[in-house]
Amino acid sequence: MKPFPLPVVALGAGSQPEDPDLAYMPLPGEVESFIMPALPSSEDVSHLGRAIELIGQLAALAARWQPGERCVRELAGLNSEELALVNQVLGEGEVSAKALLADGGEARIQESVFAGVWRVCRFDANGQQTGDSVEVAPIPELLIERAQAASRWLDALPPMPATLMNAAPIGAELLARQRQALDSPHVINFTLLPVTPDDLAWITELVGEGAVGVFSRGYGKCRVLATALTHVWRVQYFNTMNTLLLDTLEITRIPDVTLADGEDIADSAERLGEAHHWLCGAFDHV
Repeated sequence: MKPFPLPVVALGAGSQPEDPDLAYMPLPGEVESFIMPALPSSEDVSHLGRAIELIGQLAALAARWQPGERCVRELAGLNSEELALVNQVLGEGEVSAKALLADGGEARIQESVFAGVWRVCRFDANGQQTGDSVEVAPIPELLIERAQAASRWLDALPPMPATLMNAAPIGAELLARQRQALDSPHVINFTLLPVTPDDLAWITELVGEGAVGVFSRGYGKCRVLATALTHVWRVQYFNTMNTLLLDTLEITRIPDVTLADGEDIADSAERLGEAHHWLCGAFDHV
């Protein structure tokens, strides 16, 4: 199996308690800001013209990105040294994701240090890598496509035990809001509702598990999981000690917390342009 070039955090039922750094994370000492990845010397890039050209293409894609546009560059054809330079420049950001594919394979996705610039790798059911690309977008379209393709509409509520307290009105709210998700996004906040463990268990079974998970780690962590219901997402926030702070269902195309905005992408275009300019100067001086 060809190793994935950037690490991706595992997601899904049962995965988070086994995440070793969920057990404890030190409190942040200061606010982090963007740090340009360390770039190689001129001697190191003398033979990496195709990789430098690709960095320039990514900067141009980010500079002209418009909402609704899908900007992708395939990395097929780059050799190991060229891929190493691309990996070095893109770095590893705070957001990762996984998506189960229709053929039994999976996509592993890592945001770079440039917000809105994503590395997307596809693997078949045997774990063999079948695709490697970089996408400039608020979030890779593949995640939205797979979340919708692997979900269903809720047409009616199943029978429920009489002992449940607030599960019935929450189920009715889901039923009423699901088909309005694109026009009127809606949030059901379990943290603020008087729900029992039995209520939560019944609702969790009702929404089921979807094919997509997005995980962000910064000051605390955010876990965004697609459910088996179309446009219904489970969004949970944890503090740095892994205490659950907020537990919600978001009924929307995709939760805003997962998205890079236009200003982020414009800033990334500028930063990528700076990296490309430096690399071109190093290349020219060899």
